[in-house]
Amino acid sequence: MEHSNMNQFLRSVKLEREKVPSFSEYPFCLAAVRNLFELKLHPKVTFIVGENGSGKSTILEAIAIAYGFNPEGGTKNFNFSSMDTHSNLHNYLRIVKGVKRPIDGFFLRAESFYNVAPHIDQLD
Repeated sequence: MEHSNMNQFLRSVKLEREKVPSFSEYPFCLAAVRNLFELKLHPKVTFIVGENGSGKSTILEAIAIAYGFNPEGGTKNFNFSSMDTHSNLHNYLRIVKGVKRPIDGFFLRAESFYNVAPHIDQLD
């Protein structure tokens, strides 16, 4: 194991395939999930690419939830739900963390502004 990746907040994500009930059910039937064994993350940046509907966003959302973020975006301390639409994939992921812990974080997704902004308005 390379020492430099020990300082990463998130080193890899593994799909616990033995726990998956069926690869013909959603979200496990999505190509990106069905073919996931271990996703090793680069210390600087990782790109996840694929066709529309292949499962890229589903995997990113599941990683964020497994790491402790709100599925709709925002910080770990900013939990709300406008509509519970995320999959249960996070229950089947094992995240491998580094030795360092982030002070703060933000799960940014396209829907984040739309979902987070009205909640901030309600708090104001």
